[in-house]
Amino acid sequence: MKTKTLAALVTGMLGASSALAIPTLQLDINGGTYVGGTEESTVTTGSTFDLWALGLTTVDGKNSAVDPSLDYYLSIALLPKTSYSGEGSDPANLGAVLVNGNSLFDSFSSPQFGTPPIESVEKSDANLAPHGVFETYYYQLAFNFDTDSTTAAYNVQDGSTQDGKSLYKKIFSIDASELADGYGIHFDLFTFESDDGITIGKFAPFSHDAAYCVDGDCGPVKVPEPSTLALFSIGLMGLVAIRRRARIK
Repeated sequence: MKTKTLAALVTGMLGASSALAIPTLQLDINGGTYVGGTEESTVTTGSTFDLWALGLTTVDGKNSAVDPSLDYYLSIALLPKTSYSGEGSDPANLGAVLVNGNSLFDSFSSPQFGTPPIESVEKSDANLAPHGVFETYYYQLAFNFDTDSTTAAYNVQDGSTQDGKSLYKKIFSIDASELADGYGIHFDLFTFESDDGITIGKFAPFSHDAAYCVDGDCGPVKVPEPSTLALFSIGLMGLVAIRRRARIK
C-alpha cells in the first residue's frame, strides 16, 4: 500500500519519463490512499469523505477532453458482491448513504442489479467492461461538470502532474456512516457516445476508480446469508435513475 504523497515523491525522484499519462476521467478521494493489488484505486476507510470526479479539460495524446455539456454518470456499487434475490426484489436494509446531504433511498426508486449502466440507456455494447466489483447492486447518478470548478491536472495513481493542463472537478460529499456493518461502496465514472446505438464513450480506468472499504484492501467480509437478508426491509444507499434525470447539486 502506498499513499499518494509517497507516490508523488517517488515519481519526482524517477523523473518525468516515469509519469503516467493523465486519463480523461478519474475518481479521487480527499485524504484517500492509492492501493495496488486487486483494487488498484483510491480507497478510504473513513465513512465520511469528499469524492472527486475529475475530467481532463484539454486534448492530450490519445485522450479527448471531456465535454461539460454532456451528462456524466457516477455509479455507486455495493461491496462486497451481493447475490440477486429475484425479479422485482430489493436488497435487504443495508442502511443509508448521504450524497451532498441527501439521503437518496428516501427520495428515489430501488437499486439495479448487474453491471452499469441502468436499463433505460443500456444496449448490448454499453456495459462497462467487467471487473471484480460486478455483478452487484448499484445506483447511478447523472451530473454535469462545472466549467468554473477546475484544478491543476494530476494523475491519481502516482501523483504526477502535467504543466499547462487542468481538470474539471466535481465534489460529492459522501456520508456512509449509516451503512450496515461490513459493507462498503465502489465508485465508477463514465459517459456515453451515440452513433447507431449507445456505447460507453469515456470512463475512468479501473486503476482510477475509488472505494470506501471496511479494510484498506477492500477484501471480502462476512455478510448475512441471502435467506437472512430477505428478512430485512427495503433500502440500501440510494438511486438517481437516469430516466428521472435527477441531479444532486
